[in-house]
Amino acid sequence: MKILWVFFLLLLPKLSVAKTITLSRGHDATVQSVSESVLLKAYQDLGINLTIIHAPVGRSLLLANNGEVDGEVSRITNVENQYKNLIRVPVAINYVDIRMFTYNKKLLSHEKNISSFYRIGCIKGVVLVEKIISKLNETCHSLTGFKQAIDMLNKNKLDALILPLSVGLHFKKIDSQFFHSIYGKTLGKEPLFHYLHKKHHELVPKLTHILNNMALDINAESYRETINKTLVNPSTIRK
Repeated sequence: MKILWVFFLLLLPKLSVAKTITLSRGHDATVQSVSESVLLKAYQDLGINLTIIHAPVGRSLLLANNGEVDGEVSRITNVENQYKNLIRVPVAINYVDIRMFTYNKKLLSHEKNISSFYRIGCIKGVVLVEKIISKLNETCHSLTGFKQAIDMLNKNKLDALILPLSVGLHFKKIDSQFFHSIYGKTLGKEPLFHYLHKKHHELVPKLTHILNNMALDINAESYRETINKTLVNPSTIRK
């Protein structure tokens, strides 16, 4: 009996420690903030602590695919076709809207027929941007971070940037020069989904059930505003 009691005491600390899931997302990828808020609530409902780490956008996917973290906050559909270790949770939790940002009004009038004369910048790892550039049959200068891209545009080393709208608007608020940039119409818009490494496959149906019950309507005009008002601020879980 004494041996059994000691064995129980040894197990007790392990039983009392909540499971933690660590996800990655891109540096300055402000589009992910709403996704974080949704996932924080979903994982709380599962009794799981959530930690978010920031990495360059392209590296973030590699970290998740390699199992160095437990998954990626959110990406567009079909990412799993290239990153075979990732499983998509099949409920849209956010969306990404891609625009061209520039100081050149003339360029915006031809944004879907861009001459190779122009120097276009894009961020490595933003999958929808890569799809758009390929569809336009154009090339772009691949950069590792959003801030680097903004700085190059400001210094006239690039003529335009292809960015998520939310990222561009964020930098217009905090960068006094980029504030004067202009942006065009939507080049592409797609829903975003949460991805988990396959080692956590058992969580996919549970998260799917919880997210469905949250009745998320990413097409609602006030979707992001509603999420920001009703769910916990994700800044408390970032690293």
